Amino acid sequence: MTPQPNRSDVLFLSSLTTDSGSGVRFWNMARAVADAGWPVTFLERRPPGLPERSHPGIEYRSTPDRSGSAAGLIWSILRSLRAGRRLAAERPWRAVYALKPMPNSVLPALRAARRGARIVLDVDDLDFEYYPPGPQRALVRRWFRSWPRRFDAVSYHVEPLREYLQTESGVPAERLRRIPQGVDLDVFTAPSSPLPAEIEEFTRRHAAIVYMASLGITSDFEDVLPALARTLARHPDWGLLVLGHGVRLDAYREQAAALGLAGRIRFAGYVDHATVPSVLRACRAGFHYLRPAGANRYRAIMKIREYLAAGLPVVANPSADAADFREFIELAEGEEAVERALAAALAGERTERTAAGRRFIEGQLAWPRLAPEILNVLGLTGDR
Repeated sequence: MTPQPNRSDVLFLSSLTTDSGSGVRFWNMARAVADAGWPVTFLERRPPGLPERSHPGIEYRSTPDRSGSAAGLIWSILRSLRAGRRLAAERPWRAVYALKPMPNSVLPALRAARRGARIVLDVDDLDFEYYPPGPQRALVRRWFRSWPRRFDAVSYHVEPLREYLQTESGVPAERLRRIPQGVDLDVFTAPSSPLPAEIEEFTRRHAAIVYMASLGITSDFEDVLPALARTLARHPDWGLLVLGHGVRLDAYREQAAALGLAGRIRFAGYVDHATVPSVLRACRAGFHYLRPAGANRYRAIMKIREYLAAGLPVVANPSADAADFREFIELAEGEEAVERALAAALAGERTERTAAGRRFIEGQLAWPRLAPEILNVLGLTGDR
């Protein structure tokens, strides 16, 4: 539906939380729209203890998140849904961008569409794949199959998602738009923020390998912790710094302690994004792992991009879109191969590849470079 000329505001409806990788992607897309001069209102779920986001041109709103339990998750989604529907009816939006085909983003967007808004959906994962077989998985899968085709346009970031959206969700090819996973380079060019004291102390004592991820239901970190424990035991000067927050954080802490890693692994939890570059630069290598099957083939790995932006050599298993960066990172499978790759990275043997990777990120994947594609999919063309 063609938006009316006097409509200037854009509503971003995130179905997820502040600490999710998808939420970070969506926030950066909202920033790109605001930086282009379009007023943005952004709604998301915010877990306890995490700060509010802030950016010029964005009116930030959030609802409390209590998704540590099934009842808490339902309560959180319903609170978010109510706030989203209220926002959708608040004014005649020019465009509404919804993150994922979930009720708390889709239903408010459809409400705004009835008042003339252009509605766009961003699909960056197949979330139903992370649920065990049962009614919840079946319900979320039904949403992914039926809701995307109700939008004026659907954005995605990797080719397998385009195939799914066209064949399984029935979205016409002309409505599909690829928006790559970008990087917020502003934080990597800003003056360095002070390191949190406990991280500064850990990286001073150890040659630190950093593992950065959302430690929620999409995480596969438990797969590699035993192998990392054995590797760290063979290298007394190495340490593993884990950045990220999520519902599995406490379980991973317990697993690490049971493996005897209490002194060699530091779970830093949520770290403000402005501090992330300082933390990465204090480390010696970045590590990535996901199971190379199932829903993971539909994902784009933000941490690989951010490791390279910070100038870190990267060791990754060939999962998700890691192979797209094969010129710049070390792809390794199995405990011995990963250990050799990490040893080479920590010894400084990958500096030229890493520097080339950083130039690639800066030239191709900075969010300002991707801004025209975001504006186009939202129908925000011409002068503001």
